[in-house]
Amino acid sequence: MNESHDYDCLIIGGGLAGLTCGLACLEAGLSCAVVSSGMSALHFSSGSIDLLGYNADRTLATSPVDALPGFIEKNPDHPYARCGAETIMEAMAFFGRELEAQSAPMYANGRENHFHITAMGTLKPTFLSPASVFTREIRAAFEKRPAIAILDVKGFRDFHPGLAAANLRKNKLFADCPITCGEIELPGQTPAAGGARDMRSVDVARILDATTNLEAVAGAITAAAGRADIVALPAFLGLNRYQEILAGLRRATGRLIYEIPTLPPSILGMRLDQALKSRFAALGGVFIARDTVDAGRIEDNQVISVHTTGQKDDIRAACYVLASGSFFSKGLVSRYDRMFEPVFDCRLDTPPDGRSLSGAAFLSPESHAFIRAGVITDGQLNPQTADGRTIANLFCAGAVLAGYNPVIEGCGGGVAIATGYAAAKAIRARLHPPQPTATAGPQ
Repeated sequence: MNESHDYDCLIIGGGLAGLTCGLACLEAGLSCAVVSSGMSALHFSSGSIDLLGYNADRTLATSPVDALPGFIEKNPDHPYARCGAETIMEAMAFFGRELEAQSAPMYANGRENHFHITAMGTLKPTFLSPASVFTREIRAAFEKRPAIAILDVKGFRDFHPGLAAANLRKNKLFADCPITCGEIELPGQTPAAGGARDMRSVDVARILDATTNLEAVAGAITAAAGRADIVALPAFLGLNRYQEILAGLRRATGRLIYEIPTLPPSILGMRLDQALKSRFAALGGVFIARDTVDAGRIEDNQVISVHTTGQKDDIRAACYVLASGSFFSKGLVSRYDRMFEPVFDCRLDTPPDGRSLSGAAFLSPESHAFIRAGVITDGQLNPQTADGRTIANLFCAGAVLAGYNPVIEGCGGGVAIATGYAAAKAIRARLHPPQPTATAGPQ
């Protein structure tokens, strides 16, 4: 690291893209800090990683690995095209290794997508999932057309087993599966006042994390599940002891316990967030929480420093990564007269008419125009200033990027991981360019 810099790399944003980039920088021997303004969007995610759920023609992508080259060819401005298919799969393998090292493994169905059950009882294609959502054992169990019990905890407000069961029965994959519903009470649980639902997923997770009587929970599940082979529960089996709780309940009930992602706050997403931050800290990364980068100083097409709302002095780094997210995370801002990126005022790709940002149909199959808006970059993920000058030591990753639709394409997690990893590779090449191979001189 140059002594004039605080870090080799400063990352703005502590979500999936920012942490993946940070881990790749640290593994490459670079010093790295992340500035995060608040709760990561992972807390609102399913906890699974979508690589490519649908092809360019909107058909289901059975194998995203095989579909990527053709998808990139048809979408040359897509963030995946900035990375290339080889780097995308390199990034996914890297991501898996980092979580494995943190004892929080994710599972894939080979080169193909698998499905996870949503809280509505629909099926969603995805590529990587935690052990409570997808493993070979779970796939084999569902292929046998098992009896399924969908259970809830009394007082939990964000899940309705009857709705999930009704929609599952409509799917041909579950047409032959007996599906029942039920409710359990946790040991020591205080009855909800007036019978109202008042607990969120984090409340249930904390109760289970603290319980010393897992046998009683298993007993309640066994009694409510009847003859079911698989017990589906909302994803709330603990935040810290979840692996122990899952294994203990499976062993004690003799059933395959399956977690269904719920409405936010998402326990599955929070576990993933926790694992990535722990890994980042273990590798020596600096995580600056609850601080916001509000301005960047640019000279001669280079970012010189950034200012935050919580630090007295500006922070200086050799390279910077803008992984601040989209509108939800305030990485992009939309006002009545314009849309902009608030830190560097990077050039954006936006709909020509601001009033066309949304459509009349809230659940439009074409999605809404604002979802594709974002920062324009070159092939190295470098953005431009508003007047068109490339910022050479600034790289962009994740949802702040233009040119893709994570809803229709089913690729939000994949884009975050691939572009975060690709940005780290570009930074390493910039700071430590490969040296020319020495050649023998004339004899």
